[in-house]
This record gives sequence, structure tokens and C-alpha cells, in this order.
Amino acid sequence: MGLFDRFKKSEPAPEPKPSAPAAPEAELIDFHPYDTGLAESVRALEADLRKLNTNSRRPCDRDAFIALLAGIAALRKTPGIPGPGESGPNYFVTLPECAAPEDAAACRAHLKEVFGITDKESMVEFCNKELRCHSQYLDFEGFWEGRPPFDLKQLNGHGLEFFQVARDFSAQFYPIVGHKGYLAWDISECVGHLRAGCACGLLTREEFDEMAEHWIVQAQIFEDWTDFAVSLVCGELYWDFRGGSKLPELNKGLELWTKLVSMLLNDGAAWASGLWYVPPREKEYKLWAPEFKQYLPDWEGPNGCLATDHITVLGKKVGWCYREQPSEGYPDSGWRFFSGEEDEAYTSDPKNTGVYDLNCICNYDPDILPLLCAPVGTAYMRGPDGKFYAEQFTPSED
Repeated sequence: MGLFDRFKKSEPAPEPKPSAPAAPEAELIDFHPYDTGLAESVRALEADLRKLNTNSRRPCDRDAFIALLAGIAALRKTPGIPGPGESGPNYFVTLPECAAPEDAAACRAHLKEVFGITDKESMVEFCNKELRCHSQYLDFEGFWEGRPPFDLKQLNGHGLEFFQVARDFSAQFYPIVGHKGYLAWDISECVGHLRAGCACGLLTREEFDEMAEHWIVQAQIFEDWTDFAVSLVCGELYWDFRGGSKLPELNKGLELWTKLVSMLLNDGAAWASGLWYVPPREKEYKLWAPEFKQYLPDWEGPNGCLATDHITVLGKKVGWCYREQPSEGYPDSGWRFFSGEEDEAYTSDPKNTGVYDLNCICNYDPDILPLLCAPVGTAYMRGPDGKFYAEQFTPSED
């Protein structure tokens, strides 16, 4: 039995931490931010919000956190769902329910008529097609940072023009939100719709929990509710821009959403409470999945690998790695990564090693990128100068 056979686990849900700051502009490629004045306004908003809300995270239960993620939706009037003035002091930390069958029918009719949502499948389709903006931001980021996710030649004239315009509009927010981008907008809007779907029985509780779990994990990239609010506002501005809004309308949208997030961050029963839920995880990983960047968009072949907890839990750099014959029957690349500080007893215990996607380990240590195309039977050791050097290596026969 090979090493890979002992570990049949999926990529983990890592531990929360703030995402890395944006790269200096001098290191960026095709980075041409529009000078709209919106970025300056968002920076001023962030400073004001920091003064408004100084509360750090405090633990809460899962349902309360889901309700808080949908805080903006809770400020809107949705037919059949009680509003803030119709509920008690726990309104923002409680998932709503339609009080009567006629209320549920009104909410269902609203979801159908306005959004075309009639069941789980149409809910997913609407959210993915109409609401989500962050995946586009991540494409832009890939080009700015010199790791393009696709060839621009794949786009036709109109598509290329729109992409470049949207990319340059988004560039103004990159120094503010970094890799977090527009993620809070996606979370807020999608969870808001899930909230309504669950309240009127359009989604079963099992369906709701399954869909909400994804967004709970995604939210762990944020440091606190102020951090979340800034990403949310930037995402809203992009959503309006993508829909055709020009600068006067964008400034009006900024004014409105500034009021909304300020209300939540000024309310001790809402975001100002600092309440935050961290989902359970197997180990105290250093990175959450939403912190991962795409370093291997063109990787061909199996992408599984092994890495020790020195890297994924302790956050140490790769100091020693080798590529052995991949294990048959698994999507195994053959790569094995170590800090170089592990002793034999440590590496012999399977609890100290896990199976990961190669891109996952690249996020822990991008220095390994130039090594990955080396053939089976190759090994590298990091030298005192921080560079990798080839080592003699004899692959195991078992």
C-alpha cells in the first residue's frame, strides 16, 4: 500500500484568517483603475465604519450567523415575512417563518413573479446567474497578478470589450478589498434569498442547511462585520455598474448602501454585536478555501498530492519535496510535500498527513510552482538562500 492509499480525504475547510493584502501596484499587470472617486468614498466609509463598530468577533450559533449574513435582506420588506418593526429584539439573529399559510403563499408568489424562483433548482440557477459577482472579480485578479485564468483571445470583440471595461472598473477597489473582492455581496444576496425560501417552505430545512453551509464557509475569509460590509458595498457598486448604471446612479447606490450597512453596524442586536460562527473543522488549518487563489488553471493530469500538517496547519514553507510513482486508482500526481523538519515518527503517523489538491499547496507555498512539472523520481530541497535545489532520490517500490 502506498502513502496515497492511506489518505482518502477531500480538501479540508481551513482555519480563518484575514486574506493577504493586495500586491503593490508596481507588481501588477494590465492594472488600470478607473478614476471615478468611488474608491475614495469607500475608503472614507471604511474609516467611518471602523469608528462606528469596534467590537471583535464573539461566538454564536449557526442559525444566528446565517440570519446575520442576511442582514441586508432582513431590512427589506418581503411579502409574507415579518419585518423589523413586526418582530422582537432577536430579529436579526433569528431565521424567520411565515406566520400563516396565506403569508407563505404571498412569499412564494413574490419569489416566483419577481425572480422566477419556484424550487431549489431555480433558486440555485437564479443566484448563480443573476447575483454572483465574485467569480468575475477573481478572473480580473488573476490577470492583474500575472496568473490569467484563461486566454483573452477566447473572447469575441464585444465580450473582450466588456471584460476589459469591467476589469478596469473593479481595479479601483482592489487595493481596498484585495482577494476578498465582491464575496460579501454574493453571500448577502444569496443567503437573503435562501432565507425567504426557507421561511415560506419553498426550501426544506435540509436543503436550506446544505446551501447555507457553503456561504458560512465562504464568510470565514472576513475579519469582522466591518470587513464584510466594505466588500458588500464594493460588490453592490459593481453589480449596479454591470447592470448599466453610470456615475450619478452609482453615487446614489453608494449613499443608500452606506446607510444600510451603517444601520446594521450601529445596532447592538445586529452586526454591532460582533456575533460570529466558525464551523467545526478537523484541524486548525491556516487557510480557508475562499482564500485560495488559482495558480494552476492549465494543469493537465492528476492533481492530488500529500502534504504534512507542518505546512497546512503550522504554516511552514515547503523545505523538502519529491515526486514518486502515483498511486493507481487515485487522481494522484505523485507529489509529496514536507517542511523538512518532520522526524520519522511524525511522518509515520497518518494523522499528520493529508491529501490535497496541488493548487491548495501552491496557496500555502507558491515557491513550489516552478517544480511541479518535474518528472517522477525528482526531489528538491530548499537551500539556506531560500531557493530549491535538486536532490538525489530513489522512489519507494511499495
